[in-house]
Amino acid sequence: MGVARLKRWTWVIATLVVILLVGGYAFSRHQSIEKQYHLEMTNAEAAIKDNNYTAAENYFQDALTRRNNDKIATHRLKQTKIFVNAMSQLEKHHFATSKKTFAQVYKIHDGSQTLNTRAHQKIKEINQVQKNRTKYNKILKYARELNVAQEFSVSNEQLDRLFNDKTFKKGYYTDLWKSAKQLQKSNKTGLSQVVMPGSTNDNASQSSANNNSQQNQTQNNNPNSGVSSLPEPNLSSSEQQAANNYSGSNEFTVTKKDTELNGKVISQDQINQARQQLGNKSGQLSDQDVRNLIKEAAQKGISVSEALQQ
Repeated sequence: MGVARLKRWTWVIATLVVILLVGGYAFSRHQSIEKQYHLEMTNAEAAIKDNNYTAAENYFQDALTRRNNDKIATHRLKQTKIFVNAMSQLEKHHFATSKKTFAQVYKIHDGSQTLNTRAHQKIKEINQVQKNRTKYNKILKYARELNVAQEFSVSNEQLDRLFNDKTFKKGYYTDLWKSAKQLQKSNKTGLSQVVMPGSTNDNASQSSANNNSQQNQTQNNNPNSGVSSLPEPNLSSSEQQAANNYSGSNEFTVTKKDTELNGKVISQDQINQARQQLGNKSGQLSDQDVRNLIKEAAQKGISVSEALQQ
């Protein structure tokens, strides 16, 4: 009887030892897993602060292997991916889209405070960029209109406003900067073609002016001529003949407003330069026709030749 009781106690003790060993191993393993989880989460946050978002995503994935379906790791992994997507959209200058995506970042529960702060900062930055682009586009549009009106020097003055702005040189405005440079090149070409006083073309214009002066005298002597007080533009003999044969509206049937672009009278030099662009076709047009083409070209942002074709 004593031997049987001794054996029974021996089994009880052995069982308890096994339970303690298994339990101790399980507890120790749980502690190790928890330690690894917290380490992965700490490393992920450190990677975010270093702007290493790929590493942060990997750390969050590893944390989820320690704690399956852990909410915090899941949410922060999702938040990081959204932030990376927003940054990619911003780099492509999709400003409106990226701003909406950044707004999703700080709506994630249990998210990274670092990412929340950066998302807010990026939205403020995009708002300023959009304001700047609106301002720069307005200046660039006006410079284009002046270029079409062949006010090349004044157009360059508008472009200088852009080039002297340090912010304009930033990457967010690369497309506008390239457009401004192309327009500056066009202005340079236009200025090089301007007729200088004393040149052959200038002498021809003076000769044309004398002819027109004689015609003005004839018109003034005729009380039924209906000539307005607006001075007649300079025309060559061939242009004058074409004007005489022209049956539409011309410089003798227009108001002062018809001779202006943006409140400024279209000069004879602008008309002459426009005729040079039109080539042989200009001989069939009166000076007012040319003014109308200059105004139409300025409004549509096209050349006078394209305006004539339309």
